[in-house]
Amino acid sequence: MRQISKARRAAAAATAAVALTLALAACGSDGDEPDKSSSAGQSSTPDNGGAVDEGGKGDPGSAKPQPDKVLATLKGEKGIELDITAAVRDTGGFVTIQGNLRNTTDQDFLNTSDWRGSELEISQAVGGGSLAGATFVDSKEKKRYYVLRDTENRPLVTTLSSVEAKATVPVFMQFPAPPETVNQVTFSLPTFQSVTLRLGSE
Repeated sequence: MRQISKARRAAAAATAAVALTLALAACGSDGDEPDKSSSAGQSSTPDNGGAVDEGGKGDPGSAKPQPDKVLATLKGEKGIELDITAAVRDTGGFVTIQGNLRNTTDQDFLNTSDWRGSELEISQAVGGGSLAGATFVDSKEKKRYYVLRDTENRPLVTTLSSVEAKATVPVFMQFPAPPETVNQVTFSLPTFQSVTLRLGSE
């Protein structure tokens, strides 16, 4: 009797499970259940196709690199300008000043020999032009610093014979570093106005 009762209960449970399955299938076919594939697509892909929204938020990978920060702009002669973009104290015990020479006119600039100061070591090799006349003054210690030289006595600066019309030329100059307590110097280059620069670090 017990075995028959158990069999009946099992059959009843199986019948109930089948009925429940059929009921659920009927509910799912009436359109009330949201389409899973549609909801998944909405969560992974925005309606605007990834375009930048009105709040200015977009893909950070699409941002364009920023241009060099200009620390100072020196006015020279005949439309030549020098943008200083870096004045850095390096760990090797020297200061590197970098920038961009810009010819704002429609004519080539040929007077680069004026920037060499009293430097004559490389005048014939590059047509007389270099930035060897650059100096900076440490007003605190009352000292003037000249550009460094290599083992062949050549100044560690950019050499150039001309600046073409509307051209921009990257330049550099290296100097001995002043004491660590000095963080501000006055930079000069022949034919340009002087400017005060704050020294950064690597």
